[in-house]
Amino acid sequence: MSAKSQETASCTEVGEFSWNELITQNPAASGAFYEKLFGWRSEPFSPEYSLFKKAAESVGGMLKMQGAQPGWLAYVTVEDCDQSARKARELGAKIAVEAKDIPEVGRIAVIVDPQGAALGLFQPAQK
Repeated sequence: MSAKSQETASCTEVGEFSWNELITQNPAASGAFYEKLFGWRSEPFSPEYSLFKKAAESVGGMLKMQGAQPGWLAYVTVEDCDQSARKARELGAKIAVEAKDIPEVGRIAVIVDPQGAALGLFQPAQK
């Protein structure tokens, strides 16, 4: 996750899904598709990241990543991102994205479980 609104982050409890992010090589085409499908608009957040918005609410994100397989990535809220990533590794997961800070948003990591499914971990920033 490269962006997440504080309003959305505060609405989820630890252990709940909190954010969905589209990984795509073509943000313009992906944005146009979801605009037509759901009425979302994409709003740039950084050169490689956009937020999907419905009215004023952020409903997801879109990350431009060349060479990556397009798909959606869900994030689960955790109390401590680093600790959760370590525990996942101990349980046999691989770490696809090491824990890192997203300014004004929180801390994220991406794991791949022992069966090969990717999942994002999200620790909201302290208010």
